[in-house]
Amino acid sequence: MSPFARFTIGIAIPFLSVIPTVPLLNRLPIVLWGVPVGLLWLFACIPLTSLCLAICWFGHDRHRPEDPLDTGEQR
Repeated sequence: MSPFARFTIGIAIPFLSVIPTVPLLNRLPIVLWGVPVGLLWLFACIPLTSLCLAICWFGHDRHRPEDPLDTGEQR
């Protein structure tokens, strides 16, 4: 997976699904099941963001070897 695709899927899609849309949807007088449509959209973005991050992980980071953390301590 290219770095541009990882950036688009992992950062741009979740960012664009929340930041510009929620203020616009909150202006609408639509209410479903007693909940404003902006709030429903915001809750729908939670699994969308998790899905985007999972796609990035399965597409790129899953096959990388785990590097031990260098804490600076001597053994």
